[in-house]
Formats: sequence, structure tokens, C-alpha cells
Amino acid sequence: MIRRLLSGLLASVLLLALGCKEPDGSSGGTAGVALYAYDSTTSAIFVWTDLSALYDGAGATVAPTKTITSSVFSSKITSLAWGGLCFDRQNGHLYMVSDTGTIVRVSNIRTQSGDVASSEVVSFSLASTGRLSSSTFGQASLDPQTDTLYITENGSSGTQIWVVSNASTQPQSATIALQALMASGDSGGTGVASASGSVYAFMLSGDPVGTVTTYTGPRLRKGTSSGFFAASTIIGPSTLLGQYGSLALDTGNGYLFVARHNTDAGASTAPIEVFTTGVFGQAYDQPPTATLGSATDQADLRVIAHAGTKDWLVGLRGNGATAYDTIYLWKSPLGGTAAKAITPSPATSLFKGVAVDGNAS
Repeated sequence: MIRRLLSGLLASVLLLALGCKEPDGSSGGTAGVALYAYDSTTSAIFVWTDLSALYDGAGATVAPTKTITSSVFSSKITSLAWGGLCFDRQNGHLYMVSDTGTIVRVSNIRTQSGDVASSEVVSFSLASTGRLSSSTFGQASLDPQTDTLYITENGSSGTQIWVVSNASTQPQSATIALQALMASGDSGGTGVASASGSVYAFMLSGDPVGTVTTYTGPRLRKGTSSGFFAASTIIGPSTLLGQYGSLALDTGNGYLFVARHNTDAGASTAPIEVFTTGVFGQAYDQPPTATLGSATDQADLRVIAHAGTKDWLVGLRGNGATAYDTIYLWKSPLGGTAAKAITPSPATSLFKGVAVDGNAS
């Protein structure tokens, strides 16, 4: 009896140690996931509440399960930043960031439908003091464990990431003073992803990295809200990094996905590089653990987002300042499945940001 009890206890401990992973190695599987996309044409949030059903029906023009609207969206988010949509799965908030530094937070997003009550929508902005010359804001990421919002800013005078603490409690019309996360000399910062106190960033260029062997060009950095770790940099020809570098973090398995815009980067290989988060702090010139995507079908990949604890990757197309209506879906992306493309209805929809809720049910 005691032996059977101990055997059952040991099995439970082993299951917990493995992170309760599915047979395919992914944490949490693929069920119970919702997709959010901000349509710049109608200033509305499109929601698909079952990503598996959307994936299975790919190939047709698909209307959202529901739309969420507010007069605040059209007045504050006249131009969404590339990648300027992110989800707080812990508090159930959705954040939208404009390319001019205005932030809109929608509360109780999972239960919203139609026009949102004014009490559920809060807008605030990044301060004008400390901004870079001729800058544009880009990808945003919310760390649910620390309630910290990160927003990239890229300008002619450099690049930096704005750190917004206590994001879920920022009041209406607040002005956020600059708390900058940056590495001296870096430029072209367009990608950010964060979780559990760690933050990852993509920079297109900057000062040489290394001592005996030095590297230049695109780089990934890892740090915290207070700074990057100098040694935690991935850079060099083996990395296959290229222009724009939108980031997505698989927190269930410890993978960092990096999107490359093949057309603008002049590349002809798979447009997504995958690195394990554990390789930061090792050799600088790290090859990706895996690559995925089609060099031709997703040659203009501009934005990616991951479900975090569920095994979904989502992408958007872009060309310069132009957004499109195509959404790419990878189900269990590292399992070898090709992306499926969906075209949302109406056909005039344009998307610069998507967010995936891995805790939808």
C-alpha cells in the first residue's frame, strides 16, 4: 500500500517537473486559445474565440466571432504601432499602443463585446520629455508577472525601450515619465518580448560586440527592466537575424521567435529564427535552434505574436508603412506544420498588431 502511494507520488512529481507537457513536447497544448487583432480601417478589435476552429477553417474569408469598439479607439489609436497590441493574461487586459506613444488599456477584455463601457477603457501616454528625434513607437510587450509594459522607440538619434511600471493601474490621462531601457550605441530597435522579469529586445545595428572576435549588425539582447546584461547578446553571421526583428516568446517551452522581413532584409531563407532562452550568456554568434516559415510565402512578415503557455504562433504581413489583411497561423509551430493563411472579413481590414490569449477558457 505504501509502495503504491509512493509510486503515485513520484509520478506526480515527475509530471510537474516536466511542466505538464503535451505528448508533442509543448506546454499546455493548443486548446482554449483566442486571437485578437486591431483593424485600423474600422478602429475595432476583432476577436476569434477559438483559434483551433479558425485554423481548421483556414482558406476562406472569415468574419470575427465578435468585434469590440469604443470611441476612444478611433480618437487615441489613429495609427497603431507595428506590433502595438499585447495581452495581459493575468489581469485580462488588452493594450493598444499608437505609433505616437498613446496607450489604451481595455479591462475585462475576455467578456467584452460590441461597444465598451467608458469605465472599462483607460488611455494614457508616454511623456514628450526624453523622446528620440523623429521617432516612432513599435512593438509592445506586457510582462504579466511584474505588471510591466515595454514599448520600443526607434528614432534618428538612437533607440530605446520605454518601461511602464504598474501598467494595470495607470489612471486615465496619466503621463508616463521616461524610464529607458537601452544599450549605448544600439540603433534600429523594433522588437521586444518579456515574461517573469526578463526582457528580450531586437536591435538592427550598433557598436561592435566582443573582444577577441568582434561582431556588428543585428543583435538580440536580454536583460531586466533596469538594464541589459552585456554578455547576454546574440549577434553574428550564424544568427540569420535581419530587418525589423519582431519578437514572440513561448514561455511554456522557453523559445524566443524572431521574425525577419525577407524583402527588406534581402534574405532568401526561412523568415523566422527560433532561439532557446537559455543560450543567452553563452557564445555571441549562436545559430538558431530552428527556423520556420516560407521564404517566399511570408517574405513580408512584419509582426508575430505567441500564445505564451499554449502552442500557437501568429503573424502579419507588412510593406513599409502599409498593412494588409492576411493573418498567418502556426499550430504547434516547431512540430513542422506549415502556416495557414486566413483573410478576415470585411476585406478592407488592415492589421498592424495581433495578440493571442492562451487562457481563453
